[in-house]
Amino acid sequence: MNMIVYNPQTEEDKKELGRRAAVIHNQVLMQSVRLLHCSNDQKKALLDAIKAEST
Repeated sequence: MNMIVYNPQTEEDKKELGRRAAVIHNQVLMQSVRLLHCSNDQKKALLDAIKAEST
């Protein structure tokens, strides 16, 4: 498969790319946590720890 990738040229486009990447990252993270075999309380604690670490 051939792909053509265009880099964003304007600041607005760079911000939009960053926003879209963040949305995808969040979706993958949430799906991964949902699939864990632990209690919902443990999942919430994990998400809280991730949130605290990222701020």
